[in-house]
Amino acid sequence: MAENSACGQRVGRPRPGEDPEDEIGRDMAPDKGPVAPKGHTRLRVMVLEDEPLAAMALDDMLVDLGFITLGPFMELDDATDFVRDHAAEIDVAILDVNIHGDLSFDLAALLHQRNIPFFFCSGYSKEAFDPRWRRWPNLGKQYSEARLTAMIEEACGVRA
Repeated sequence: MAENSACGQRVGRPRPGEDPEDEIGRDMAPDKGPVAPKGHTRLRVMVLEDEPLAAMALDDMLVDLGFITLGPFMELDDATDFVRDHAAEIDVAILDVNIHGDLSFDLAALLHQRNIPFFFCSGYSKEAFDPRWRRWPNLGKQYSEARLTAMIEEACGVRA
């Protein structure tokens, strides 16, 4: 899998609606630099998920774990445009495979081309995947915080 050398090395920005001063105060320790909640770096995780409840649940879980979410994107075109325009802001991506009947494999190819680590989060079995992407990790649709965290860390090459 392609490696993104910046993965895990950046400090994120506040989520929309959060006061930047609160974000700085919460995430900075005197003379120690950024401090991530629950021991995680502030990785920016792009999410593509077209089911509203699944998207909200994943977003909430990522935020609770201390990650910064980009999205969730519910349209393939919006996610693709974001990757094209803001690739440097993405540390890792999580992709649902079926987005309103369209498959996200072209977006996976774009992420791979840009050296952005990613994995799938799909209820589909690997046999239903495009053969090019069957070796890529698939989180599945039912997962724990621990499994989600492990998949992100594995995609980014982070050792726990």
